[in-house]
Amino acid sequence: MEPHPPFSILARVYDRLMEDVPYEGWARFVLAVLGGEGCFPRSVLELGAGTGSALEPFVTRGLEAAGVDVSEAMLARARAKLPGVWFQRADVRGFDLGRRFDLVYSAFDSLNNLTEPAELEAAFRTALRHLHPGGWLAADLNTPEGLRELWREEAWEEDGVRLVYGYDAATRLGRLEAWVGGEVEVHLERGYEPDEVRAMLEALGFGPVFALTYPDGREPDLLADRFWVFARAPEAHPAQADPA
Repeated sequence: MEPHPPFSILARVYDRLMEDVPYEGWARFVLAVLGGEGCFPRSVLELGAGTGSALEPFVTRGLEAAGVDVSEAMLARARAKLPGVWFQRADVRGFDLGRRFDLVYSAFDSLNNLTEPAELEAAFRTALRHLHPGGWLAADLNTPEGLRELWREEAWEEDGVRLVYGYDAATRLGRLEAWVGGEVEVHLERGYEPDEVRAMLEALGFGPVFALTYPDGREPDLLADRFWVFARAPEAHPAQADPA
């Protein structure tokens, strides 16, 4: 059987599977960290917006919001959930909306779907292109340790959905087969270390750049399974997108 593209058939059940994900807690955490840095965003762009659940807490707080995702099936649900939000199908590695935001946000290891460092760097370039000078990027990523622990060989099944996980330490790649109603799609994620992400962002001109764990706000240690990276855009950077 030929697999479907990622987040196509899974879109049918995604919100049900993720009903316990702390979207509100993540948003509150990110806004608190940014507030400590003197940033109080009024606009937000989400990379990998999916069904819109991670963006919803910002919308309820009155932020002007937009989201992009590569899956039209996921975006259809996002548009139904948040009809006042502008969503566009786009590849996070390279798009231009022609406007800038105070905050570029990416939650729930969306950027781990970029399995080559060059792809992640391209996404960070895209984020910079869409940030106001002095704006912030906040992104949540899995570490190699996190994928090793969470995606080790095992399977989960409930209500007609079967998820089969695996991890290859040599390539840092986690593999997920998602079966829904007898159809399957395959996901790959690459784990990234905080130091390599920090170096990548600093090389692009972001600064300061720092990583924290949720919800305690500590610097990630060697056993951290995931982390949030925060990176401030320079006060002056090339006019790659027209100001909003």
